[in-house]
Amino acid sequence: MPNPLRTLVLCCFYLLLLLPAKAQRLPGYSIINYNSDNLLPQNSINDMAFDSNGFLWLATEMGMVRFDGQHFREYNMANSPALYTNRCCLVNAVKGKIIMVPGFSSSQVLTVTADYCLKADSLLSANPYQCNHWNNCTFYYDHIYKKWGRDSTAFKGLLRKFNLNGDLITENERLAYVRKDSNYYYLNDNTADVQLLNEIDGHALKIQFMVGGFYFFVDRQNRFYAYQQGHWQKNITCSDRLSKIFNQAESGAYPSQYTVKAIRDDNHTFLVYKGNILVLQIRNGILDYEVLAANTTIKNINGIIYDQVHGALYIGTATSGLYILKLHQFQPLSFTSDHYAINSLYAQVEISAGNILTSSGVLNRNSVLNRATPGLYDRPALLRSSDGYIWYSSYDSLKKIDTGLRKPVTVQYLGGWLMAIIEAANKDLLYCTPNKLFRRRGENATLLLEMPEYIQVIREMGPNDLWIGTSSGLFSYDLVKGKLRRLGLPDAAVRAIYKATDGSVWIGTYGQGFYKYDQGRYHKMPVDAANNLASVHCFLEDGQGYFWLPTNKGLYRVAKRELDSYASGNKEEVFYYYFDKSAGFITNEFNGGCTPCGIVMRDGRFSLPSLEGLVQFRPDSIRMMPPEHPIFIDRIFTDDKSVRSDNHFEKRQNSGPLVFAIASPYFGNPANLHLEYSIPQLDDKWRPVSADGRLELTGLGKGRYTLIVRKHEHYGRYSYKRVQWTILPFWYETIWFLLLVAIAGIGILSYFFWLRYAREAKRAKLLEQKVAERTRELSASNLVKGKMIALILHDLRSPIRFLHLMATHIYENYQKVSPRELDETLFRFRNATHDLNQFTQDFLTWTNAQKEGFVIRKERIVLREIVEGIVSLYQPAAAIRNNEVLNLVPADITLVSDTNILSLIIRNLADNANKYMFKGEITMDAIQDAAAVRIIITDTGKSMDRELVAEILNNTYQMDKNSHGFGYKIILELLARIQGELYIDRPGETGNRITLTFRQDQSG
Repeated sequence: MPNPLRTLVLCCFYLLLLLPAKAQRLPGYSIINYNSDNLLPQNSINDMAFDSNGFLWLATEMGMVRFDGQHFREYNMANSPALYTNRCCLVNAVKGKIIMVPGFSSSQVLTVTADYCLKADSLLSANPYQCNHWNNCTFYYDHIYKKWGRDSTAFKGLLRKFNLNGDLITENERLAYVRKDSNYYYLNDNTADVQLLNEIDGHALKIQFMVGGFYFFVDRQNRFYAYQQGHWQKNITCSDRLSKIFNQAESGAYPSQYTVKAIRDDNHTFLVYKGNILVLQIRNGILDYEVLAANTTIKNINGIIYDQVHGALYIGTATSGLYILKLHQFQPLSFTSDHYAINSLYAQVEISAGNILTSSGVLNRNSVLNRATPGLYDRPALLRSSDGYIWYSSYDSLKKIDTGLRKPVTVQYLGGWLMAIIEAANKDLLYCTPNKLFRRRGENATLLLEMPEYIQVIREMGPNDLWIGTSSGLFSYDLVKGKLRRLGLPDAAVRAIYKATDGSVWIGTYGQGFYKYDQGRYHKMPVDAANNLASVHCFLEDGQGYFWLPTNKGLYRVAKRELDSYASGNKEEVFYYYFDKSAGFITNEFNGGCTPCGIVMRDGRFSLPSLEGLVQFRPDSIRMMPPEHPIFIDRIFTDDKSVRSDNHFEKRQNSGPLVFAIASPYFGNPANLHLEYSIPQLDDKWRPVSADGRLELTGLGKGRYTLIVRKHEHYGRYSYKRVQWTILPFWYETIWFLLLVAIAGIGILSYFFWLRYAREAKRAKLLEQKVAERTRELSASNLVKGKMIALILHDLRSPIRFLHLMATHIYENYQKVSPRELDETLFRFRNATHDLNQFTQDFLTWTNAQKEGFVIRKERIVLREIVEGIVSLYQPAAAIRNNEVLNLVPADITLVSDTNILSLIIRNLADNANKYMFKGEITMDAIQDAAAVRIIITDTGKSMDRELVAEILNNTYQMDKNSHGFGYKIILELLARIQGELYIDRPGETGNRITLTFRQDQSG
């Protein structure tokens, strides 16, 4: 049924009541059905009630269900031990506290704890004289039973099995009306009185119900009775239209046969008849009704709760689950056409009360049908000027027409669509095409400006100051000076410019958000979580200080003071209240980029263009449903267990994820419920709670944590809920273990320190020994070097003395001797000095090599070459003593030894032989066999004493520089260092033979 027929439907309601209900779209309401196919655990709802925190409780055939507007929580025998059956019949709210009676006519009452667990209430269950029936509160009759219960025949057996009587209608916990067969009684347990209602005694019941404190009775002859406190109220009557319903209603032996059903919540009584839901009211002594929902297809209704403040109906059924009906607060207005372009509207103007001119024609919300007349008016711009004319464009021309729309007049050829048109304060008309700006003063039109940017909106901001919104930012044009200047936002497509009642300026863009302009600065406003406010088509300001902002994805209401505060530097989150098509739109997509972008009608209604016609509403009549209920973290799963949210708890690290169930009852648009959480121990960020309300944490290390959940209620105001817990350390992270490790570590370190100390001490001792040994060796080495140097210097005396003598001889005789003799003498002198020079060079090289200590440097030596050098060195000195030195060493004998030491030893031995012999012969020979190399030095001089030889060979000889054996002590020491042996004997009766033996393994 099209929306314009709604008024007709209500006017013809009497006729509709006579017709069978049809399955069709429910007019005037949005409807949501929760059943077993979409979240509701079970379709059979027997009863329902709201608690003081805003949760809706449902008694079903498979347990109790708690609903927060988005999520269902099940309570059954498996997870709630207090629940003794899953077939739950009754749930009531007593002063906000939920009580439930799972079994039919049972006195075992359950209640809900603060942490939302079920428990048996021993106090409420203690009274056995109580009735818990559907559609009634608990009725206590202990006083009546005490007075009358002993007489089983009293009141025709009324009190026998009284708790099973299904015809009880309660007024409160101690007052009730009841039927027993064809007798009717008023029960007052406060006074223990049972009063027979004589006026209806014996009547056949058709329907009975309570409205407020009045009891109403209709019999099968359609006679109507009203009672208050047991007294017949003759002055209370029934309206004619309600009487017709009772007359047409059918009854039977069982309630399921009734065609009219009375159901009540805490504050209302409803009649359900042929798919119509009526709320009963007493006005001026007449019982009448109002239609809440007409012609619904909802069947088998067991419970209704009417939230009159927010215009919502909660309907529980026996077969199809839960229905939530919300009254439409916005009225869509569209043409009777299926063509999308007809109802995709932009500019609009009210030409008379309730009549709105659009590009497709005139719309009137009171008309049954609105027929389109497209093609006459272009979409972007319409204006009703102060002289009463309507200005518009059509087919590239500017036109005007009277409000009767009878005489259109072409005023000016534009060459394109009229994009915007306004009337200035001085009555000039300012208008534009996409790239040209015009001014019309009287009958004269003037082209003011051409610009490359695409013009989308113009607005007079002050005398001669025109603001121009374009596809490339905002400009200001001086109407007197004709100067254009850029105001900013070069990257923004400006589509809305609004000057608020306080003079503040607001800019809406397409895709770049919206701004407040203040003294040359643009303050960008925060957008909503879904970023829908990136495109704001219009600003409509109501009388309560709110902006209404249409977007491509719904409509927002925001307090202007919140935006002003944000622009002044207070960066609290702005609260945007969101409406989508469930509030009455046909589509969420509003249109913009037109002039005007929206209008305020004469009766105060706002009218906004959309993709599916106009959306109209009274801003001061729109009911808000702010998210004001508390936050609950009522289930915390850890280690496969559920713990209470108000207690600090502990969790092992390796026991799986930690899961929080977060809820805050809210039955409005879910987009208006903003739940965020933060864990300060991890970071300072706020993150949105997931849509299913579950928060799963993994990988938390040991330590104390706090979960903070907050809900944005309005600007700068949040409600909070906190939960603390401790993640236990692993065994190797405990204090005792760490202390043990520390002690063990200290012990191990101490042990290693002791070992290291002992080792270092030992190393120090060894080093000390090595240093001492090295010192001794160095001292010995230095001593040997000193002795060698002394010996070498001693050996040099003879050659040097010889050279001195030879030089003296040459000096004294060079003029006397023959040239040949002189040449021979000089030749010998040259050779002697050459050998002496070579000897000193070798000695210097050896001395430099011994700077770091006495070192043996072995190499392979050709023995004859060594001996030849010695012979050459000592031959002149030997000649002075008429001695002859012979080199008899074979050329093929080699020896591995230290060249300098070996040469020193042989020189010394040759020098000794020369010094102690005159006119003799010194021979140097060598023998090599498989065992050793022997160097033999023989002289023909005087033989050494046998005692001296023995002392030399035994190394007991004491050196005396004046004695015959000078240097043998050093010779023996040096010979020992190059692994040589010394032997002295006589070759005959006279002379000396010294043998130096080197074992073959040393000679190589």
